[in-house]
Amino acid sequence: MLQDRVNELKSAILDIKGTKVYITGFMSEEMLQLHLTEGSKNWSSMGLYDDEDLEFHNIKNNALFLVKKNGSKAVRYQYKSVFRDTIQFKGEDGKSLSLIINIRKSQYSAHYHLLTTKESLLFSGKDDLDSHLLEKYGVKYSY
Repeated sequence: MLQDRVNELKSAILDIKGTKVYITGFMSEEMLQLHLTEGSKNWSSMGLYDDEDLEFHNIKNNALFLVKKNGSKAVRYQYKSVFRDTIQFKGEDGKSLSLIINIRKSQYSAHYHLLTTKESLLFSGKDDLDSHLLEKYGVKYSY
């Protein structure tokens, strides 16, 4: 339930206290930044959820998430699209197939996120992503 909410928000502050997560949602990264710098009360939603393990690689493009746990310094998550294309490749049966791929880069780590209609995978770096694309689809890109 919490993961679904995180995936649908455009930006948010998650304040984890014990077994609860307090979410303050914003309509954009800019609104969240305005809230942080000027103290504006411009949030679009607030909620309380039970804590659960979260994955942030499926958040919306450009969405910014600040995560604080028991008062610790906030960890930031944000992915921006760096490449989008339709690739042509041979399937296991030798037939020619096409697939739309979207590659996103984390703004706060070395991670890359590959999103297709068939998979959503997180890679620890560009080399790992490149190896996957070459091995699975036989394509090499510069992005």
